[in-house]
Amino acid sequence: MSEKKPIRLYELTAEAYLIETTLAENDGELTPELEQKLDTLFRNGKDKLEAAAQVVRNLEASATACEDEAVRLEKRAKSYDNQAANLKRLMLAAVDGVFGGKLKTDLFTIYGQTSADTVQFDVAPDADLTEAAQHNPELVRQKYELNKIAMKQQYDTNRSALPSWVMVTEKPGNRSLRIK
Repeated sequence: MSEKKPIRLYELTAEAYLIETTLAENDGELTPELEQKLDTLFRNGKDKLEAAAQVVRNLEASATACEDEAVRLEKRAKSYDNQAANLKRLMLAAVDGVFGGKLKTDLFTIYGQTSADTVQFDVAPDADLTEAAQHNPELVRQKYELNKIAMKQQYDTNRSALPSWVMVTEKPGNRSLRIK
């Protein structure tokens, strides 16, 4: 039996680079041809899978960096929105106070506008909607929905006991790869 020669670090990096560039060339999309190419590459041994694991880690790190950047940009956008709202509030005060509610310039017509009045209804914290529905049924609406917890319990206990008006869709679990 021949002894397996250990892979050198630069060879592992080269494998990872090959996998990463192959994915990048296809914009990260796994086509059947690319899948076959990677399958052939991975079947050549654990070293190839180790290189692929490195690529996975790099892709996950890139995704995390993108998510962090998205959070930062979202905060920045919110800051800009707040600044714009504050400036508009000050401009409205100036337009109302100095220009009678309307100002025309070469580029803009700036004016204040009042929206229609609205009314909002909420349930008082100490109210009982069941009791309210008994006294004024036209003011309380009931919402019917399946009790999915009870359905699952009945399904696990006796599948055939479910009523015919219930649709059951079984979804098999997904097999996935984990890298620690």
